[in-house]
Amino acid sequence: MKRLIVWFLLMAWLLPVIGAAGEGEIRGYDPEAGYVYVTFGRYYQTIDGGIPDDGKQTWEWHQMSIKEQKEAKKSGIPYDPGELEKDPILWRVLSTDGNEAMLMSEYVLFASVIHSKLKEYTEIGSDFGQTELSEKLNGPFTEEAFTAAEQEVMIPYETLGKVFLVDKDTLKNKEVGFGTNKSRKAWATEYAIRVTGQYQYQPKNGNHSPYWTRTQTTKNKKQAFSTKLDGSIGSLSVTGDDMGVRPVILLDTDRVRIDGGSGTKEDPYRLVCD
Repeated sequence: MKRLIVWFLLMAWLLPVIGAAGEGEIRGYDPEAGYVYVTFGRYYQTIDGGIPDDGKQTWEWHQMSIKEQKEAKKSGIPYDPGELEKDPILWRVLSTDGNEAMLMSEYVLFASVIHSKLKEYTEIGSDFGQTELSEKLNGPFTEEAFTAAEQEVMIPYETLGKVFLVDKDTLKNKEVGFGTNKSRKAWATEYAIRVTGQYQYQPKNGNHSPYWTRTQTTKNKKQAFSTKLDGSIGSLSVTGDDMGVRPVILLDTDRVRIDGGSGTKEDPYRLVCD
């Protein structure tokens, strides 16, 4: 009888734990456990099926891009990759606050200027929400990457809309997994390199790509902060058209559910909204 009581007590304790593990957990960065990874939305990323894989293919894509652009210039016919399919966007969860989760794209998804008019940027740059890149992120990119239902569960962030970039301070914040040069390095997709002209460093430097922050510099208001070769933070004129974009979004976790996956980079949680 005592053994039966102990068994019931043990099961009463274990079942909630089992249930919680089965449902998964969307949490922010943990120094010991690392990031939780999810997929949400879909965007152009591959042409011939390649994924960045921490730079193992990016130099090959870069060489292909050079050849394709030369051929296009010679023939006068713009490079056309053909009909492309969208792939699930992989995100790392930077932080959570109640039902809000801040997600950052794992990969550089495309290259873009921040703003093409330098004089104008000196006046509006402190509010990224007024820039051309912000307009692109909250316009064409959002429409391409997210369904209407997905857009409904995305939360606007301050004056920046529903899709934005990290600021410089976030890329220095150890609490969300940054703080070191290595942690800031990121790799670009095949689409970003071959179609949008994304820059990447040479193989001896890791094949990673630089990307923008939303923070305007104070010393030179024609520039914004961005990552550099060693992963450090520097700055560049906002008209640089080969600089990368890693979108960031805020998600209402009460309005999405996990439809498979284990939360790792190799097997991310698949987030869906009903």
